Amino acid sequence: MIRLAAVQLESSRIKGENLTKMRKWVGKISKFEPDLIVFPEEYMFYSVDESPKVIYRKAESLDGPWVRSVARIAKDHNTSIIVGTYEREEKTRRVFNTTVYVDSNGELQHVYRKTHLYDAFDYKESDEIAPGDGPLNLVTLKDIKFGLCVCYEVRFPEVARTYALAGADLLVIPTAWVRGLLKEEHLLTMAKARSIENTMYVAISALIGGIYTGISVIFDPMGVPICRATDTESFIIANINRHRINEVRNRLPLLNQRRSNLYKL
Repeated sequence: MIRLAAVQLESSRIKGENLTKMRKWVGKISKFEPDLIVFPEEYMFYSVDESPKVIYRKAESLDGPWVRSVARIAKDHNTSIIVGTYEREEKTRRVFNTTVYVDSNGELQHVYRKTHLYDAFDYKESDEIAPGDGPLNLVTLKDIKFGLCVCYEVRFPEVARTYALAGADLLVIPTAWVRGLLKEEHLLTMAKARSIENTMYVAISALIGGIYTGISVIFDPMGVPICRATDTESFIIANINRHRINEVRNRLPLLNQRRSNLYKL
């Protein structure tokens, strides 16, 4: 079992302010003894209406001061942290929408670069962001295995299913979900579906404020919402329980019942 907290926050255009806020919220949450605290996609800085040149200038490498500061916060509070950043790639002068996982010792253990970019609903994320190429690797924390995907990628069931077939118990989804007609309903419906069809926990940590919806929520392996944030800055917390995963998969053995030989055109 792990204790997971998902944080719902606004992000400033100033990176240092976001680090200060992170330290404050990690301190507030630490009294609940979480094993993992998840912050939203792109939390490093609010980038709406910024030019690609400005985003590149403000982005950093993974060994830069921002990620090192996140690592210090994790170590100081003895908890693991997941958070969305902008990663500068010097050779191509492009930026990745990157999510990092730092363990409770302050060590960078996993990096996930968003693979499916939000080129939809009259928006084109690829104008400013380069796509990652995976691979879709699992992370193990205590007895729980989890995979990462980012925001728009919840629309691609292949990502969650790939993790599930590799043994994932949990899908962690940092988001900066843009407001829009039906879009809030889409997020909740698809996150719940990813949970049910893969019989695994799904945890969303969402940006709020500006153009973003919020909607931080944790679903259990049967698609039951355990907890959901309100319309303000806040956090939610839940136990990701191995016993519950086994119980659901014994009653609903979907992954074992797949007939993969039929799923080819």
